[in-house]
Amino acid sequence: MRAVVARATGTRPSLMHLTQGQAANVLTFVGESPSRLNAGGRGVPQLEKAGTIAQWTMLGLLLLSVTVSSPAGFVLAAGIVGLTLVLRKRRRDRQAREDATWSASLREPVRSSTDGIENSAADAPPHQDPSYPVPVEPIAAVNLAASSPKRSYPVSLGRTEWPNVEVVGEHAYGKAIKAAFRANGAFSARRTEGEAEGVQVELVAEPDNPYDSNAISVRWRGQVLGYLSREDALGYKQPIRRIIASGLVAATTARMWASDDGAQFRARVTVALPEPELITPLNEAPTGVTTLLPWGSGIQVRKEENHFDILSSHVPADGRGLLLVSLHKEINTLKNGTQRPFVEVRLDGKRVGELSNVTSAHLLPLLEHTEAVGETAVAYAKITGSALAAQLVLHAAKATEISNDWLSKGPHPAPKLLPLAANYKVPAAYPK
Repeated sequence: MRAVVARATGTRPSLMHLTQGQAANVLTFVGESPSRLNAGGRGVPQLEKAGTIAQWTMLGLLLLSVTVSSPAGFVLAAGIVGLTLVLRKRRRDRQAREDATWSASLREPVRSSTDGIENSAADAPPHQDPSYPVPVEPIAAVNLAASSPKRSYPVSLGRTEWPNVEVVGEHAYGKAIKAAFRANGAFSARRTEGEAEGVQVELVAEPDNPYDSNAISVRWRGQVLGYLSREDALGYKQPIRRIIASGLVAATTARMWASDDGAQFRARVTVALPEPELITPLNEAPTGVTTLLPWGSGIQVRKEENHFDILSSHVPADGRGLLLVSLHKEINTLKNGTQRPFVEVRLDGKRVGELSNVTSAHLLPLLEHTEAVGETAVAYAKITGSALAAQLVLHAAKATEISNDWLSKGPHPAPKLLPLAANYKVPAAYPK
């Protein structure tokens, strides 16, 4: 696991106590198959049972030798057995809880909670940016509807969501954080520490914020949980404001931790956010009836070098961005008369490349379906390049990865965003 994460991120983090469900999500996020977790027989019930029996047999023999060696050995052996059983039960309970929260759908409600926590504005969490002035939580809490009537725009665009961006100022919003923990009705008076995974949150731009006009708050059901740091808010300002100005809600997921030692309240919130340039596309979706394919692993587009005259005008200044492209089934006739279908990639109605025969085969059944129902298949693609060359990588789910439920609920139009601009006007949102 550490080697896989190191290759994908360039760092080698500590992964102690990582559960099976968490490990599967990490591998999926970095583009590796979770099946690697079962290498060597891990996860095979028969082998795991045999291993457990072997462990207990060795422990039994050890305890037997200790018991017969001295009169006090019996008491010592009983203590070891009792402690082992308690630790195994705690580990199984924690494993089940964490696997449920990490492996479940990220759209499910909060699954774990904490209690006995009181707000202490004087005690900031260790990761807080002290240079960021965060207002004290207002006496009149912001009480909005549990779900906004506006359509949500998932900033992760359907990718596996991993809470990777730190939120600051959580210490000032203890009431909202405790409310989020209580949401699933699992508030226990005996617990002073807890975690919550996959919490649905919104990112709200606050142009009227008296501390920072670029401020972006993280909210759960309309209640502020904290803010992005000044640096992060400046970077995410443009795409988040574009989403809001388009009449949509910038939605993502968060991971929360809270603890109370009886005198101080501590909390940590992290949200799932990709790089700012990969949140909103540089162009608009094609006209007509379209359906946006779910995000999938990267597929290299071929022959895009032949269409640099079109792609060059879409390469952003920083060399990387997101585009909406349409996919079309075309036929390639070989010299011997054999016809081979393939997938053609178009940008704003113009050809910019194609997929290989192998990768086309994974998408053609899906394109045949969308064409049969009168829809145009649209997908996201990453563009990277400069004034000299450009590369296009398609991100679309394969036909085998599409569920029948998704097919039956089509079409799935791409969110309608305002055209790309330097600034967007958004409404005042600072909680007073």
